[in-house]
Amino acid sequence: MKTIFNKGLIEKYDKPGPRYTSYPPATEFTESVGKEDYKKKLLESNQGKRPLSLYIHIPFCESACWFCGCNVIISHRKDVSKRYLDYLYREMELLGGYLDKSRKVVQIHWGGGTPNFLTVEEMEELFSKIKENFSVDEDAEISVEIDPRYLSEGQLETLRQLGFNRVSMGLQDLDEEVQRAINRIQPESLMRDVMKQLRDLGFKSINIDLVYGLPYQTPEKFRRTIEKTIE
Repeated sequence: MKTIFNKGLIEKYDKPGPRYTSYPPATEFTESVGKEDYKKKLLESNQGKRPLSLYIHIPFCESACWFCGCNVIISHRKDVSKRYLDYLYREMELLGGYLDKSRKVVQIHWGGGTPNFLTVEEMEELFSKIKENFSVDEDAEISVEIDPRYLSEGQLETLRQLGFNRVSMGLQDLDEEVQRAINRIQPESLMRDVMKQLRDLGFKSINIDLVYGLPYQTPEKFRRTIEKTIE
């Protein structure tokens, strides 16, 4: 089969660019779209009564991963999250006020940052606020991103009790030299322990992030990481 390449398209995008995490991407945001435009679109979206997906961003991390391009705040103080959560709850109230309550939320994802930066009590409060402002479908996929290095006692159990059924965690690479280079020391034994906990608690889906192209990686090192991940 003959493959036809668009030379102009390849040349156009053959350069560094922002991560494509939303549509439109942040690079296309302009002041020409204001608050009233947003309200109008929210109300118009109710006409089809399509289901909803919620993304909750928790920006806090206890340490910086040097490869990361996410919107994060580095802090060892657990009290920094309170003010952020208060504003987040206000945003939920405002957004929920424009959306038809008959529209079901079929997907929820807590990302970051590090969502398990929150205390157990904050996790419970946040999920309660979601249910207050939105109609969560009983079969919804409810997902959370975790950093295994900073899990505290009771967090995984609490997440499961709240209804979370999917977990995503960053592994990146198991090679120690690579981990030191990216400032993310994460022993293989820790990953195995956390995986066992997640399976024992009955999470239906477990996602593991691997990153290729990190400092000191080689094809052989990455192959070993993939093989150990499969184990």
